[in-house]
Amino acid sequence: MPRSEAEFYRLFMAIIKQTGPKNNSYKFALALFLLEYSRSPRNRPPYRAEYREIAEHFLKYYWSHACKSKLRQGPKTQTPLAIKIIEEEFRDQVYPQTFAELKETEREKVYRCADKIRKKCLKDVVPRFQRVNGNREVAFFWHLSKEYKKAGNARIDPDDGILLNPAAVEFMKNNFVPLYNSVILEWVRFLEAKNFGTPNLVRKIEAKHKGPRDQRKFLRALWDTSTLCFYCEKQLLLDKSTHVDHVIPYDYIADTEMWNTVLACQECNCAKLDRLPPRSYAKKLSDRNKKYYARSEDLQASIDALPYLYDGRTGGARDRLVWLIDSSIDLHYKTASKHGYPTLRKFPPGPR
Repeated sequence: MPRSEAEFYRLFMAIIKQTGPKNNSYKFALALFLLEYSRSPRNRPPYRAEYREIAEHFLKYYWSHACKSKLRQGPKTQTPLAIKIIEEEFRDQVYPQTFAELKETEREKVYRCADKIRKKCLKDVVPRFQRVNGNREVAFFWHLSKEYKKAGNARIDPDDGILLNPAAVEFMKNNFVPLYNSVILEWVRFLEAKNFGTPNLVRKIEAKHKGPRDQRKFLRALWDTSTLCFYCEKQLLLDKSTHVDHVIPYDYIADTEMWNTVLACQECNCAKLDRLPPRSYAKKLSDRNKKYYARSEDLQASIDALPYLYDGRTGGARDRLVWLIDSSIDLHYKTASKHGYPTLRKFPPGPR
């Protein structure tokens, strides 16, 4: 049993950094649950975490990853069971709400999904979490029930829970920030190869995207008073009926950079939601950015921060700028489509 924070830290890091084949990211989700549990003021000794509570947290993490950010959590041919359960239960193409809002509007689905995760997904990750490099389980974070040990480490009771070591809880509480950041870093490393080209993995894993900011005044500065909807080209009024939309879906991009935002009427914005518009609008967005690049410092800074994808061809600064804008937007559009963001075929909704 660890006797110091240094020992706890060494063991915690050994768990989340273990090398070897990994078919899912469950241990990262469990590590985040333990950290959140340790910081909750409502938890008091004896520290007992019910499997129902763990399953609810798994659902909270993975629902956002599967239904909002479309992140792949394992090999393409081996979708983790938790993701399959969520995708079977939540089949809509687009979920504009947060998980907290979903819990209010889809209570039965949320409960049913968490219950399936509790019964089917925790039997391996809970006992294996404490094994380091294949060694037999040591109880430095929790003690499993006597019934579990009698079964030869072959099963857990989904109606049971884990009794946490008070010293481990105190360690995680006192070191929450560095441990949390370490788990996120290792989760990002795990997902990089499975989500090639996907931007802002850290924000997506945390499910803490920056909220879309109101950029209407910046976007209007690019035009005169004759501002048109980017999609249907209807005249826009200078009031709340004018919306700011992310051409490449916000849940994919996970930022509010100006290069990807346009003004749209309420009808077009509500019809599009987090879908991709037809390919022609990606070209239109590129043309908009190239045309107004020099007229707005906000737009210019946003474009200059794009990944530099210039292929080395000869040409002046203008040629490099054109290549940067066209290639970046094209790459984001293609990657979002590959990761499951649906494309609208008939858009805009009304007559142009």
